[in-house]
Amino acid sequence: MAGRKCKKIDRASVGSIRGLLPRGSARVVNTSAIERRGITCFLRSIVNSGPNSPNPSAEPERRSQSPLVYGYWLTASAVVLSVAAALVLPKGYQLELFGDILQAGLAGLFTFLAFQNMVRSSAQVRAFWFLLFIGAAMWMASLVIWSISELWLHLAVPDVPRADILLFVGLVPLVAASALEPEKTHDARFRSFGLLDISIVILYSLYLFAFFVYAYRLHPGDLPIYNHNFNVADSIGNQLFAVATGAAFFRERGEWRPLYRIFFYSAAAFAVASDVINVAIDLGVYHTGSFYDVPLIAAFGGFVCVCLAGRRLLQPAPAGDEHEEHRPISARGFSFLPSNLAMLVTLSTPAIGLWLLATYSPQDALFSFRLQITLLTIFLLTLLLSIKQDFLSANLFGSLRHLSNTYSSIERFQDHLVQGDKLASLGEMVASVADQIRKAMTIIRKQVSGITSRTHSESRSRALAGKIGQYAERTDALVENMQRFAQETPLRLAPVEVKPLLESALHLSRIDKLQNVRTELDAENVCPPVLADSSQLLHVFLQIISNAMDALEEVGGGELVISVRPCEPQVCIQFSDTGPGLRHPEHAFEPFFTTKPVGKGTGLGLSTCYGIIRQHDGDISCGNRLEGGAYFTIFLPSAARAAGDPVIASAGVSEGAG
Repeated sequence: MAGRKCKKIDRASVGSIRGLLPRGSARVVNTSAIERRGITCFLRSIVNSGPNSPNPSAEPERRSQSPLVYGYWLTASAVVLSVAAALVLPKGYQLELFGDILQAGLAGLFTFLAFQNMVRSSAQVRAFWFLLFIGAAMWMASLVIWSISELWLHLAVPDVPRADILLFVGLVPLVAASALEPEKTHDARFRSFGLLDISIVILYSLYLFAFFVYAYRLHPGDLPIYNHNFNVADSIGNQLFAVATGAAFFRERGEWRPLYRIFFYSAAAFAVASDVINVAIDLGVYHTGSFYDVPLIAAFGGFVCVCLAGRRLLQPAPAGDEHEEHRPISARGFSFLPSNLAMLVTLSTPAIGLWLLATYSPQDALFSFRLQITLLTIFLLTLLLSIKQDFLSANLFGSLRHLSNTYSSIERFQDHLVQGDKLASLGEMVASVADQIRKAMTIIRKQVSGITSRTHSESRSRALAGKIGQYAERTDALVENMQRFAQETPLRLAPVEVKPLLESALHLSRIDKLQNVRTELDAENVCPPVLADSSQLLHVFLQIISNAMDALEEVGGGELVISVRPCEPQVCIQFSDTGPGLRHPEHAFEPFFTTKPVGKGTGLGLSTCYGIIRQHDGDISCGNRLEGGAYFTIFLPSAARAAGDPVIASAGVSEGAG
């Protein structure tokens, strides 16, 4: 029918537009540049812009815009050829053949480009090109059916209901794509909801077409009513399409605006051309290839330019994009329109069914068909809503789990902060108390020295004073550990040879005096020195060796192996023993944690070592060996690396000066 062809062509044009909206070239090129291109170059650019082509952003600006320039050339050439054919060729088969090939060719190119852009894009942008591809494919199928009926079956202005349905329904994904806002970022979870809502709207549009238009096709004698209703429905769909693209154009202020500009102009031209052709068909003056097709051909060419303009927009813009303020969109803003529209659709379908029951009698010729499609639509809508509800429930439970895990993490972090504050306060208090205790121990040692130096004093008093002095010295050593734990001892950084320092630690620890205990020091000759405070590092070595001695004594002897090797840009020092191993290695460096008997361990030794190593910009770890025993591994920056790092070097000097 007259209306059908126009609508078919209109949708094909729209599809062409969307499919032709490659993101690669979103800018408009000047006329002088267009004049320097040709159709041959255009076809070559279409092939070269495939998935294996170079990235357009890496080429000069002129070359990046060349596909759009070729699109302009193609549009102008198609319009000129259409006008020339209408002037030269007489009404008949040749003109119809030329007109159908030109229209179907542009629709096919639109479909191909939309599919290509869809494959090359991702996320929300892919959804945009997917909708364009669906609409373009429907238009393409409708035009193929039209052309076969006109050229093969020799039907002038064919009347094919299947083609009419494809043309009408094809407008829905195109309008949805216009409202999708692919230039903004969306949560993938809410994007799936939006696609389900669009599916509901497509189903509803098909229901409305069958209820108010196609039903009259089934009743003999109602063909004029069918044609009229189809023309009205097609005109409304085309106008909505033009309004949707116009809203997208005036809404966008970023890099997608040039694409929407071409899209809007093409959709408006398509709507006008469709109405003009419909009127010409009703008056009986339309035939394929006539001057009435010229505006339609121009609209199809515009859709091709839209796809080409989208070639540079196939991926979402990075977070630092200059137009980012226009990009983010809330999940509520994204899902509000389609969700409410889907809700309105779901509620209106039963209302239409009630209106049918109240208005028409069961004896009406259309009553049975309309009631059946209404019940079928309600069933399908309920099915889609159930699927959406399942998705929503799954996402809701996932969000609740995520929130629960986040809340637990916040609580743990809060506990760590509180513990950190406690340790910081404890460190300040330890520093203050340690200073007072050290002063008291100094006085006590002086008094003990005075008592023991008196020759006339009783031996019992001298022995008691000696014990007091021993306890004072032990208390003084504990205070020194407390000060190290509080990191009150300043660092004096200098290049230190590790092997001699380890030999001194072994000698001072007197581990060689223990029975059934063997020590081995394995140090490479080419090992570089480390930047460290020798006294602090010696304390760390003595503490670890002391722990190893206690562990080996517990099992009646064993072996302690100390190895030193370069691990550029650091030096690795490892202590391995054959003792019983660590009971809780994950807590070994925690302050006041000890597995030793009361009175033998304070729980500050390893935590102090950890603080010292961290002060040296190093790392220390521990664990149990598979073959038995424990190991401690220390990584310290080599002096060569520290000398080449002005930041580290200056830090070391400043700490040493402290």
